Amino acid sequence: MGVSRRLALGELKDHKKIYAIIIVVIALTMTSFMLENAYLNYMMQVVDDTTKLVTSDVVITDPGTKLRDVYGTESELRNAGEIVKKLKKDLPGYDASIRVTAQGTYGTKGEALDACTIQGIDPKKDCDVSRIKDKIVEGRFFNDNDPVLRGHTPLYIEIKGPGDLPNFVYGTGERLLEGDEPYPIIIGKTVTKNHPGVGIGKVLSLTISVAGKEASYATINVKVIGLYESGTPTLDALVWFMHANSLREVKRYGEVSGRDYSIPGIGTFRGYNPITIDQNRGDVVVVKAPEPLHKLDPIGHSKEVKNDVNGLFPTLKVYSWHDFLVYIAGSMQDVVTIMLWGSIGVTLFLCGAAIKYVMDSIIMRKTREIGSLKAFGARDRVIFKIFLYQGLVIGLIAGLLGIFISLAVMSIVNWYGVSVEFVAGTQLKVGFIINWLTLLIALSLPVLLSVLAAAIPAKKASMLSPVEALRKGELSL
Repeated sequence: MGVSRRLALGELKDHKKIYAIIIVVIALTMTSFMLENAYLNYMMQVVDDTTKLVTSDVVITDPGTKLRDVYGTESELRNAGEIVKKLKKDLPGYDASIRVTAQGTYGTKGEALDACTIQGIDPKKDCDVSRIKDKIVEGRFFNDNDPVLRGHTPLYIEIKGPGDLPNFVYGTGERLLEGDEPYPIIIGKTVTKNHPGVGIGKVLSLTISVAGKEASYATINVKVIGLYESGTPTLDALVWFMHANSLREVKRYGEVSGRDYSIPGIGTFRGYNPITIDQNRGDVVVVKAPEPLHKLDPIGHSKEVKNDVNGLFPTLKVYSWHDFLVYIAGSMQDVVTIMLWGSIGVTLFLCGAAIKYVMDSIIMRKTREIGSLKAFGARDRVIFKIFLYQGLVIGLIAGLLGIFISLAVMSIVNWYGVSVEFVAGTQLKVGFIINWLTLLIALSLPVLLSVLAAAIPAKKASMLSPVEALRKGELSL
């Protein structure tokens, strides 16, 4: 062990109480940083994962579609099939699929319960189908034997609106066609907690909006075949999954045969007409991008993907999952992150100032000894390293202690399975996700701080001449 390191350890032992306090303060600061950062990472993953159930990486919509419409009933994207083919061809590694969307209200016989948003997915072709399957906690996913098609369109009655008012379209297949099997549907488990009468095998009456820009509704029967949990109870209560062909049939996305009966001045009656589903028709195209090399900047990656897709379809609207996250939660995530780093920065600055103050005090008291060392031939760099090593040891111990405390707290919380009250009586799990970047920052930041705080007084001490140091040392005595 070199002279500088031996002298540095000796100084640390001589002033262990004051240094121990500084180490504990820095360690607790880094513990707070790691816990908050790990929880934010966990919540970001949960929210991202939940949002991507609806949006994947980005969604392509009709030019007139607003951001809010993607969680409702969108206008039909008439060339959806062509968009999917072009995207797969021009952007290698990207995947895309067509979805059909609707918004509705549901209830049991004689009782209205709540509202929901429906995502019509293709169980075999949807680019995020594996993500949805993994979320199912009770019941099952769609299979080939499910009655996803009834072979006809529900009864539609279109009544012309007076003057400039839009036409009103009402469709129903519920009451007149009670012998038909209900359409299968997958709902969030949160729904069963909010409405205990709803569960696997339950048949619900669902009235949905079948057009994005006009008053057009249909009432159908659906049967719950599965329950899913994404980690965000609010979205689980709102977003349901239905077979895309079922929604295409209800929304008449295909070739409808048979006759329409029109009454002049009143409207048109259409019902019981066989329909041939057109799988190239839909309301939105969801796009899944190749995985990035790292996940240190997910927001930056989402912007890159959005720009790639936007460049391919400049006349259409393209929204990323982060656009939806900001729309749902605002900039709260970014504000919390800024506040976290701000509080950490202030605390570390104060710790750095304390280290510098202690070092200055020690140098003032040790000036005579520094003069003696230099008089016996100690070079400037030897004196400099004595105080620099002290800062290095302080930062290293503080960083390791902070990591140890935070990992211990996370282990205890995960072992007990802590949950907090969330929306509508649901529970939100408290979890943590640690990445290597967080660990690196938690270790390197206190080391860097301590070394920088010690470098200023260390440089001052190393530049003292032997005579000046001895003289100042005598005066201090």
